[in-house]
Amino acid sequence: MSTNADVTEYLDYYLASEMETDFAIMLNGPWGAGKTHFVKSYLKDREAKAQTLDPLQPIGHLYASLYGVRSTSEITDQFFAQAHPVLNSKAARLFGTVVSRAINGFAGTDVNGAAENKSVIKDMVLKLDGRVLIFDDLERCAMPLAEAMGFINSFVEHEGLKVIVIANETDIPEDQKPDYARKKEKLIGKTLRVASDPQTVLDDFVSKLNHSKVVEIARQERAALLRTFEASGKQNFRSMRAVLSDYERLVVAVDPRLQDAPVAMTRLLLFMMATGVEFRSGDLSGSELAALLDTRFARLMSAVTKKEKSSEIARAERLEATYVDVAWQDPIVPPAALARLFETGIVDRPAINTHLAQHPLVVGYAKSPAWRQLWAWTDLPRTQYLKARDELVQQLEKRELTHPGVILHAAGIVLGAAAFGDHLVGPGHDIVAYFTGYADDLRTSGKLEPDRSIFSPMGGSYGGLGYGSKDSPEFREIYKVVREATGLSFTDRMKEIAQTFVDRIGGDLEAYSSLHKYGVDEGNYADAPFLHYIDPDAFSQVVIQDWSPNGRLLASLHARYEMEKHNRLLTEEYPWVDALHASLQAIADRAEPPHAELLNLRINYYFGKIQDAIDAAVSAGSGDQDGEAEIDEELAG
Repeated sequence: MSTNADVTEYLDYYLASEMETDFAIMLNGPWGAGKTHFVKSYLKDREAKAQTLDPLQPIGHLYASLYGVRSTSEITDQFFAQAHPVLNSKAARLFGTVVSRAINGFAGTDVNGAAENKSVIKDMVLKLDGRVLIFDDLERCAMPLAEAMGFINSFVEHEGLKVIVIANETDIPEDQKPDYARKKEKLIGKTLRVASDPQTVLDDFVSKLNHSKVVEIARQERAALLRTFEASGKQNFRSMRAVLSDYERLVVAVDPRLQDAPVAMTRLLLFMMATGVEFRSGDLSGSELAALLDTRFARLMSAVTKKEKSSEIARAERLEATYVDVAWQDPIVPPAALARLFETGIVDRPAINTHLAQHPLVVGYAKSPAWRQLWAWTDLPRTQYLKARDELVQQLEKRELTHPGVILHAAGIVLGAAAFGDHLVGPGHDIVAYFTGYADDLRTSGKLEPDRSIFSPMGGSYGGLGYGSKDSPEFREIYKVVREATGLSFTDRMKEIAQTFVDRIGGDLEAYSSLHKYGVDEGNYADAPFLHYIDPDAFSQVVIQDWSPNGRLLASLHARYEMEKHNRLLTEEYPWVDALHASLQAIADRAEPPHAELLNLRINYYFGKIQDAIDAAVSAGSGDQDGEAEIDEELAG
């Protein structure tokens, strides 16, 4: 196998001006192995040396990617744009397309072969003499490879130009391999294998980053970055570049305090490099990445209990063993947000910033909640552990933790600490009974925050962090208790809202949309049953005023229940809908012409639609079910 030094030596020989050739050379290697980077760096250095001797020396190469190319004119368009960068106006680009057709004629691959066009192209437009032509991504060309290689051969055979073809021969389509082999025998004189040096490539990628703090951390952690990248066994430099780009975008987009936390910046960078390479290779899915930290406490407990390891734990341990420089216990940013970034390119600023605002490595221990510190208690020095422990115990005693997600984190921490011999609520205490009493106290006092969202089918975490000890039967019991208490708290809140809702919609037409928009905290109730707490006769007085039907309000009601076909969240309201229908019909029955007929038409239309939606919802399933199976599903995420 040739080394890169061998490749460089041969390129020097092949591209020498005195060397006359009638063949192209191929640089072969796997996708992402740095072939393009290698040849561009080589030619850049070569041309810099030439310009030292002759400052007027023009650019010596033209580059075309064949990725997705369907015609030879698309290739010559790329060459034309590089040969004439000044011709960048719309008119010039249009002229370039015309010229491209003439180039193809000159190369003998298109219908335009007029001698005058050949002369224009040869003498005035491309001026290819002395140029090196690079054709990249041969195997990913959308046109038949034999046709593309015939086009390339015209530059070699007819014009005697130096041509470099870059390809990954293992990805040549099976059905094209016979034709490819025949064309290659005629076109390619030497095939060289390239494997770029990771250090050189990393340094080059880092030099192209823009943010000073990102560059500083990447250079400071250069050795660890290289070890992490090489540990994957997947020498794909495009993945390396993509991860560095994603890292820079994320750091620039989120809470600027992250930039001033070097330990956090380092942890995040190495975690992203390891998981990003795994993700881009297809060995780690987005859902697997999002759930990665959920195994943290399970792994700790498996070491204590010696139970058989799940496939999730086995995967996490494989990653830990592979990437020893990565702090797997805490990647700084929620893995779910990183999965979304890798999959869609979207930086979830709200979720990430909420997470960073509580992270001790970003904001310091003094500004990080005790539960957040203890979530990663294995990272805490003993002194800080005791401080956070004392603070959490006091908060529990005073019933100061009021969000159900935080309460569940506290429960997971207490259970996990007890398994390691530290009893935060006192030795011998029944932890399930303790948190049952805790939830009851908050519910009775009205302090329990009614956030039902954390109990969705994608539950099992809060604040971007999975609950500790969530696989234990004790935690499952606590989860059920807290969920039920939160549901009752939410019911109390909706009863309060119902008391004033009729007055609200009576004085504000824009409030109608709250019936079919989401976001209880913003005053929207699409997924929150509460209308059954309102007197249907009182509501009907808003729907029909002076025998005039409120079409906009009826349309909002229709939109509310139309969504029941898909989510079935408002089952408690179904009898109320029937009662409202009857109340409205009673008003219509008392009305006089022509309003009587108008009311009947509107009521029948909208309530027909509403009833159809409810019937579809009822036939689609039996609704949400309580019980262990549902809790298992939620905790599994």
